[in-house]
Amino acid sequence: MHKFKENYKPAYGVFSSALGGETNDKVETATYVDMKYYDAVVVYVIATNVANGQKITLQLLEATDSSGTSAAAISGKTDTFTSTGTSVKDVLQAEVRAEELSSGYRYVGFRVSTDDADGQEYIAGILLQGRARYGSSSLP
Repeated sequence: MHKFKENYKPAYGVFSSALGGETNDKVETATYVDMKYYDAVVVYVIATNVANGQKITLQLLEATDSSGTSAAAISGKTDTFTSTGTSVKDVLQAEVRAEELSSGYRYVGFRVSTDDADGQEYIAGILLQGRARYGSSSLP
């Protein structure tokens, strides 16, 4: 039986409080990960304390290197949560397989954005690379 860490590699994109209040464009982008040794990636974002009627959006991005060069949104790889008076928290999820990336792109990251100008929400995210192509002893 394989251990979880033999098949999955986590990368963290943890955002402190006030996503909307910390940046003028209300966007935070996580580190890009190399898909060379993995077949898929899934991103989970936990959003809480989202003001009524405000929206949080998760978007997967592809790039040509780990610094995000030529970063572009991956079509159809998004998730959105709009808060209601009774629902102020949610878990957003998006995933992509390596073969779905555009030619010349092998790095994946994610962006979280909000239309909440008050910046009172709390956001945390994790990116899990999965389905390792080789045994864990040879993975970086």
